[in-house]
Amino acid sequence: MAQSAVPCFSGVYLYWVSLLSVLTLVLLLAGLHQSTRPEVCARAGYDLCPDLLKAEIRINKHVSRSVVMSICGDERSNACAIRRARWQRATCEVHVLLPEDPSVLRHELNHCRGWEHQGDSHDAYKQPWIPNWRLVRIRGDLN
Repeated sequence: MAQSAVPCFSGVYLYWVSLLSVLTLVLLLAGLHQSTRPEVCARAGYDLCPDLLKAEIRINKHVSRSVVMSICGDERSNACAIRRARWQRATCEVHVLLPEDPSVLRHELNHCRGWEHQGDSHDAYKQPWIPNWRLVRIRGDLN
């Protein structure tokens, strides 16, 4: 009786093929998930960015510039966002000087949403913002 030229699929062979197929699929899906994460917020100077942090936000309005400066730690600042994150919880306190400027509040809310500008000037604020993945990771899984 002649032997077949096609190798017999043994249980071990099928096991490895199945395992490698599943691992390949998992890595492919993980790569797709990773690529759907926003890498920049191009219009952060004009619009709200996607909410990566899902923080509980509290807005504090102040009439005294000296109070805002003492909280924010910067003489030039008329607002700031103080973010805190730990597993499954994030908070963000916005401190803003009255009269409130909507663009300033939007800027601070984008920080509360997990975004950062690259540089500290009005020109930098108008450039695309990047995610603060370190803060988002500290916050933990949002699903």
